Amino acid sequence: MKKTPNQHNVRSAASHCNQWLALLNEYGVGHPKSLQVLEVPGGLVQATIGEPPGRISLEAAPGNVLMFNMSPVQRLRQTRDGRSFVSDMLHGEMTVMPSGVPSQWSWNSACDRLDVFILAEVFGEESRLNVVDRFLFRDFEMESVCWTLYRELSLSGSADRLYVESLITKLAVLMLQRHSTASPAARALPSSGLTRNQARCVLDYIESNLSRDLTLNELAGLAGLSLHHFARMFKRTIGAPPHRYVLERRVERAKRMLWSRAASLVEISLSTGFSSQSHFTTAFHRVVGATPSEFQRCNRISR
Repeated sequence: MKKTPNQHNVRSAASHCNQWLALLNEYGVGHPKSLQVLEVPGGLVQATIGEPPGRISLEAAPGNVLMFNMSPVQRLRQTRDGRSFVSDMLHGEMTVMPSGVPSQWSWNSACDRLDVFILAEVFGEESRLNVVDRFLFRDFEMESVCWTLYRELSLSGSADRLYVESLITKLAVLMLQRHSTASPAARALPSSGLTRNQARCVLDYIESNLSRDLTLNELAGLAGLSLHHFARMFKRTIGAPPHRYVLERRVERAKRMLWSRAASLVEISLSTGFSSQSHFTTAFHRVVGATPSEFQRCNRISR
């Protein structure tokens, strides 16, 4: 049986969780109170809450790594490329590490953090993301994105995958602009929007594939644009980011199905691209201000 992209990502995330827990066992570090992982095209995000103090060594990662500290204060030691750095890492501070660099980490109190792994090819072949090695810094715009990512990941099965992919892409763009080896010319973004043909092609595709697990990569490919150029130009043209537009179109289709009363909530959730009925209910309530059942009851009364 062929796996869907969503099934593959769920299995990959579970595999990553198991590998991380096995690594903690290897170094005698206790398990965290909570470990949540979500993989999307171009990257992976991991939220760790209550990881006991300890010391670990990591092999070279296949992507760029951003570690965002959510603990009040974390006494942290980082070692890589023969250099060591020891500091009290404050709430909201972060460290970034290029791909292919082994590292050693030690911390002396329970750790709450968000780790974001971003592939160098996140923007496509024409523009690789190669970050510079920074041990400790603060970037308030990136911090805001990290907190949003954490809140979305905390929704667990209700997390909006396209939204998470959009947030990771936004982090990647900020890292490209501020913390990478790219030249100013490589960072230039077009100020215009999508052409009429590009917009029609993308919007028609979205409408025909609302039941699928859409990704930014495939939408950008339809427009013939790199991923971060597409996201910027789509918002300029349509007035909303891709993930928001897709969510609103899914909700509108769900409304029509609720009006007809011909399908169950489970059937509606699956046919409009939501991973489960609970995901559908959460997203619908976020957009409409009422649950699907409440919306259906109100519609029945008004008829």
